[in-house]
Amino acid sequence: MKVLLRSVAVLFVAIGAVLIYAVIAAATSDEGARAGVAVAFVVGAAVLAWAAVMLWRRGGTAAPQV
Repeated sequence: MKVLLRSVAVLFVAIGAVLIYAVIAAATSDEGARAGVAVAFVVGAAVLAWAAVMLWRRGGTAAPQV
C-alpha cells in the first residue's frame, strides 16, 4: 500500500508541474494567458502538491504522537 500511495503522490507532483508549465508557456505566448485559467491551473497545482504531501506522509511510518 505504501508503494501505491507514494506512486500516486509522484503522479500528482508530475501533473502539477505540467500545469505550472502550461501557465508559464501561455504567459510567454503572443496572445498571453487568460487570467482565470491561469489562476485555476496554479490553484490546481497547489492542491495536487498538498495532496501529494498528505499521501507521501500517509505512506510512511506513523508520526509520533505527542
